[in-house]
Amino acid sequence: MQKIRILSVVALLFLVTGTMFAQAAKLKRAKNFMDNLEYLSAIQMYNKILEGNDVAEAKINIAECYRKIDDTENAEFWYGQVVRLPEVQPIHKLYYGQALQANQKCDLAKEWYQQYIEEAPDETRGTFLAQSCDFQEELLTKNDGIYVIEHLNFNSNLDDFSPTYYKDGIIFASERDKGSAVKRIHTWTGQPFNELYYVEAKQKKKKTELCMYEYGKPEKFSKKINSKFHEAGVTFTKDEDRMYFTRNNYNKGKRKASDEGITKLKIYSATGGDGNWNDVEELPFNSDEYSCAHPTLDPEGKKMYFASDMPGGFGGMDLYVVERNGESWGPPVNLGPRVNTEGHEIFPHYSNGKLYFSSDGHIGLGDLDIYVMTMQDGGEWSLPENLGAPINSTEDDFSLIINKENTCGYFASDRKGGSGRDDIYSFKKVASPVHIFVYDAETGEGIEGAAVANSCTGDTLLTNADGKAQIDMKMDKCCTFAASKEDYDDNSKEGCTIDIQMGEPVFVEIPLDQSKQFELEGVVFDQSTGLPLEGATVTLVAVCDDETKNIEPKTATTDLTGKYHFELDNDCCYTVKGEKIDYLAASSEEVCTKGLDESKIFTENLNLMPTKGGIASTEGDVEYDPVSGKYIDKKTGNPADGTYPNGMVYKDGDMYLNGEKYTNTPTFQTGSGTVEPGEAIPYLVDIYYDFDQSYIRPEAEPELERVLAMMNDNPNAILEVSSYTDSRGSDSYNDGLSKRRAKAVVKWLRNKGVTKARITAKGYGEQNLVNDCVNLRPCSEEEHQLNRRTEFRVIGYLGDDQDLRSQPKSNPKVSKCNNCPF
Repeated sequence: MQKIRILSVVALLFLVTGTMFAQAAKLKRAKNFMDNLEYLSAIQMYNKILEGNDVAEAKINIAECYRKIDDTENAEFWYGQVVRLPEVQPIHKLYYGQALQANQKCDLAKEWYQQYIEEAPDETRGTFLAQSCDFQEELLTKNDGIYVIEHLNFNSNLDDFSPTYYKDGIIFASERDKGSAVKRIHTWTGQPFNELYYVEAKQKKKKTELCMYEYGKPEKFSKKINSKFHEAGVTFTKDEDRMYFTRNNYNKGKRKASDEGITKLKIYSATGGDGNWNDVEELPFNSDEYSCAHPTLDPEGKKMYFASDMPGGFGGMDLYVVERNGESWGPPVNLGPRVNTEGHEIFPHYSNGKLYFSSDGHIGLGDLDIYVMTMQDGGEWSLPENLGAPINSTEDDFSLIINKENTCGYFASDRKGGSGRDDIYSFKKVASPVHIFVYDAETGEGIEGAAVANSCTGDTLLTNADGKAQIDMKMDKCCTFAASKEDYDDNSKEGCTIDIQMGEPVFVEIPLDQSKQFELEGVVFDQSTGLPLEGATVTLVAVCDDETKNIEPKTATTDLTGKYHFELDNDCCYTVKGEKIDYLAASSEEVCTKGLDESKIFTENLNLMPTKGGIASTEGDVEYDPVSGKYIDKKTGNPADGTYPNGMVYKDGDMYLNGEKYTNTPTFQTGSGTVEPGEAIPYLVDIYYDFDQSYIRPEAEPELERVLAMMNDNPNAILEVSSYTDSRGSDSYNDGLSKRRAKAVVKWLRNKGVTKARITAKGYGEQNLVNDCVNLRPCSEEEHQLNRRTEFRVIGYLGDDQDLRSQPKSNPKVSKCNNCPF
């Protein structure tokens, strides 16, 4: 019995081992099919493997096969299983997202694109594809009503694609090989190889129906060009006596393959014309190891654009340009990352300074979309622009061509509703191109990056490096195009397609004036020291003609430099107010931008006086000397030099900030003018009187206005008005005269709106003379005039019991009264 069990176990082991060997052989065979691009055979083999087994390698590869033959439904099914395998790679999540998007499941696709982005952060393709879902609605509606699309009746039930203008019709590639006795099948698709066909396109008799054609019966193009392998992607020189076309690596009866055994694509040339083509030669930049395909020429035939997966590119197939010099071609040049992505860029078509191409790596609707770039004045291509629906769909859309008039053309697509897989469609613009030029009104130069809003669609365009943008606009419409750009004033112009022929261009030129830049800056000083005041709050208040600009006041806080800065609007008037605790607030004169034609920087310095008995004037190690214009070291009495404890730097009495000499200096003002050399700095202002009079002299009014401004800036301040006389006359008479003078000032301030509770009038008679002109001492009239004065002191604040009274100096002096009538 034991021997029987052992034999049974051995037999079972042989059975399992044999099954494993059989499965491994099937996997190897299926992989060989895949490597040889025989995807249909590979799919059949992988399906057999997966019928009774859960094999990760088979699932991954069958998903890839379905992706290669563009079967998005089956690709979605299998990649949906692959992404849940332990063996999953980031690229599988990208492919799963692409399949979901192609099957119009963008919300699900975004989730897998996001996972790909997180796992492959250096790859940009996932970001573009995720954004595609966000832009899907815009791409589906951007050209609504601009194009009329028609499915053409000469399409077959197989692939028809890659149209090219030739004579009175088009040449295209097709798998419709129905007349051959020997059917050659391409193992990739299981269908016949592509050959070139020609179909005549006759304009319909009604001249008003532009781009309306009747098509003949397609016929094979040329026996000397068509071979037993693929041909497609044709372009002709201007006189149509030379052609360039794409073919598998096969010429003169010999097929060549790469080191991996794959027959790549090459670009060939042929000469002749009128159906008599000869001298088929491959171009010198071809290689057995990579593909070159889909050539297109510029009008002069000097430049050829084509697609290739040659080494050194950015992804799969990239777009290249090569220049012809005489009978030779130069080296191919990659068009760069502006156009080429980690995906595929294929089927370029050059027309009227524009390059059309298809890509699956840019923001699009899914799979291959058609894009266009415009050659700019500087010789660079603009950024690719997706043509949107109805040219593009969620399926593959590619190989677009357009006529010289930019009114109609053809493209291929495998969208639903066709006759076969890839079908050829015609399109006709029922619109006219609108060329928009936004330029600097002064220089005439185009403005790059200007935003142009279209009133009809709500879309916004951005101008290119030349200041240009272009859209197609429906017929019989007028739209307003509003241009805006930072540092420029907005402007708009109207463009109309009324009373013009379809396709006739409309030009809209929009000049922009450079915005006038207005700024207000200044420095807040401590008036007692002449030093910049740190920590002051500066408030900007605006009054504008445009009430929408009368926004909430703006504030800034000064740093060690005491500086503040604000940007101003047009047609407004402004004031700034500086404030700090234990200082009297101060406001600037009004500055206005109204009626100014040029930019301007306004400067308004603010001088804040400390309120606590000159405490601030004794703080710090340095003070400003208005006589010498230097900052003085208090200890040495010499010009300050070096770095001081507060961080300020001085050199020979000049202040330096950030290594540069500080050019803003404080200004001290008194009631009768600027401080003269050698004179002390008074507190607030003084005003003066005629002999034996108490009325307010005209030259005193500006000084009283300053007092009024101080009271308005400090709405809780209590002011003492202290008036004096000279020594002539009796003490009692002078006491009364000084009181009358003080009351005259109080009356003036009350009439200006200062409340009674905030003003105290004091008459001190002939006390506190500012000079030695005492009783009976001979003095000049000028000396007596200096004593006939009123001084002003802030003595407290409403609701504040703290005594903030300023004490008169023991030996007071005032500045010379330049405006007094002696």
